[in-house]
Amino acid sequence: MPKILASIKNLKEVKLIINTDIDIIDLKDPSNGALGKLNDNDIKIITEYVNKKKLTSSTIGDLPNDVELISKNVKKISTTQVDFIKIGVYDPKYINTLCSLNSLKKLIAVFFADKFLPDENDLKKIKDSGFYGVMIDTSNKNAGNVFDHTSINNLNIFIKKSEKLKLLTGIAGSVNETHIDKLIRLNPNYVGFRGALCENKNIRASNISKKNVINIINLVNHSKNLSISA
Repeated sequence: MPKILASIKNLKEVKLIINTDIDIIDLKDPSNGALGKLNDNDIKIITEYVNKKKLTSSTIGDLPNDVELISKNVKKISTTQVDFIKIGVYDPKYINTLCSLNSLKKLIAVFFADKFLPDENDLKKIKDSGFYGVMIDTSNKNAGNVFDHTSINNLNIFIKKSEKLKLLTGIAGSVNETHIDKLIRLNPNYVGFRGALCENKNIRASNISKKNVINIINLVNHSKNLSISA
């Protein structure tokens, strides 16, 4: 059954969710693109505060297909206590770039349903290069959710092919409480939320609401229980 990833923008939000049943704390600047990166000092402070109580991930920013720039950002984040580093794949040409990266951290390749979905050969390249996992997100947060850009069948194929290669899988992309049943049926390793957790659910950069966090956790757990008992 999927675990829950929550994207946070600062230490205040981390403190709000650290004692909840959120499984992965994802460090991201939602005001700076799909995979907006927090500054290096904030990443260091937040991961030290979490101190391995939860798994953590960090984005490297919405970067151009420049191997030196991507590698530089991966290396910087690799010096922190973060567990996973998420790297965007904005077109197929990025795949060879990502395959040249090295890190002691677990790397996650993030594909975008409103850009393109990887085929089996793409996934195999990613796996063979040492990546730990893959996920599907959306790059344009004003153009609908992940289910507006691809079918459940395509997402299921992505998950099954990734699982076959023993890659960690994740689904995100402006998903909210109305999508939870679909997400549970797809059964990736984790599902990611940001907007659905915010005080203003239509503004991803607004602050996280503890009430909305608990609501998502309860709905996911309820859907999991229904799925197990079905």
